[in-house]
Amino acid sequence: MNTKTPLIITALAALLPLSAADIPAHFSDGAKAKLADSIQLAPSEYQLNVVYFYGCDFQPATDHERRLSELFTYVQQFYGKAMQRNGFGPRSFGLPILPNGNVDIITIKGKLPHKDYPYSGGHNKVQAELAEYFAAHPEKHRSGHTFILMPTWLDDKFSNENPGGVPYYGVGVTAFAMDYADFDLQYLGDDTPKGRLLTKYLGGLAHELGHALNLPHNNGTPDQNKAMGTPLMNAGNYTFGMKPTYLTKASCKILDTSQTFAPKGCKTAFYTSQQDVKVTDQELTLENGDTLVFKFHTNARFKCVNAYIQDAPFAVNEDYEKVVFDEVVRDSADPTLYTVRMPLKDIASLKGVQQHAGVGGIDLVFVEEDGTRHSYRVQFDWNAITPQGTPLRDIIHFKGC
Repeated sequence: MNTKTPLIITALAALLPLSAADIPAHFSDGAKAKLADSIQLAPSEYQLNVVYFYGCDFQPATDHERRLSELFTYVQQFYGKAMQRNGFGPRSFGLPILPNGNVDIITIKGKLPHKDYPYSGGHNKVQAELAEYFAAHPEKHRSGHTFILMPTWLDDKFSNENPGGVPYYGVGVTAFAMDYADFDLQYLGDDTPKGRLLTKYLGGLAHELGHALNLPHNNGTPDQNKAMGTPLMNAGNYTFGMKPTYLTKASCKILDTSQTFAPKGCKTAFYTSQQDVKVTDQELTLENGDTLVFKFHTNARFKCVNAYIQDAPFAVNEDYEKVVFDEVVRDSADPTLYTVRMPLKDIASLKGVQQHAGVGGIDLVFVEEDGTRHSYRVQFDWNAITPQGTPLRDIIHFKGC
């Protein structure tokens, strides 16, 4: 019996485009056009929790279920095509889908007035009420990853034409974004006020979702950006739908072990590893005058390792420029030894390279088979790099990335 044939057929079928019949009939004509090049995605074992939350004195924005279903379907396709392009197959984050084709959105009317859930700090109250909801409805908790949308405030400052007021950021494996009346896929790519606003907020949704799915900020090399555009986890939230925007291979390597990307039937217990990871014998040198070479030893093996290099400061949202290298090579003779090469031409955008001054940092992100992530950061002075070696200022270890 040839057991390979069904697998080959399944793989080929997954690459076929969706037919018009696969796109829900009630989706707008504009959305159908934007989704016309959709691909068949492999089914997922886990699904993203999609939540719509609003205050007790408020209402959802008009037609939110259709609009958000179209938008999430488009973003799901964007992630799936990136995974396929980078060699991981047509896989994306799972979405809970209703019989009519809409996303199964959990709708929660809050206990407090809408303005009691502001941009600054409002996420804590929302998450507390959501935890109560999941405790009462455990069947709705489909994974450890959650995306929460809240309708814009409507007052003297904010409106559907100038939305704002509510949380819009990532908090661990939870992310927040905003809904408004014209948050509609049909406007994507239009050089109009509605189109430009949609790029900003749909790009923001896709970017914050990346954080909720385990992704850190990163930038590509000049050649990568010239070929593919702006990385989503760099400034792609301002180009999404208007200009070429992409996910780096390093991002896709992390998504490969993200829970909602797990294929149907996967029985992995995600994010449960208690492995004590150590990094030792770090060595940073300049090779041939044009390439930084970073070597290190670690006590464990991983599904993947990425290296990110940037200038100080290293605070949250101060790291958009960090250039990522996904080819961190393990030595065949010594499996505890890893090496990453970073050509200066690929990090020429960093001020440390341009000015040969200031503090730089290299983040190593180790990803285990169950998606657990460990990060190590080493800091150094750009003007202290030599072919013989570089003094390392600080070595910091933290969980996640």
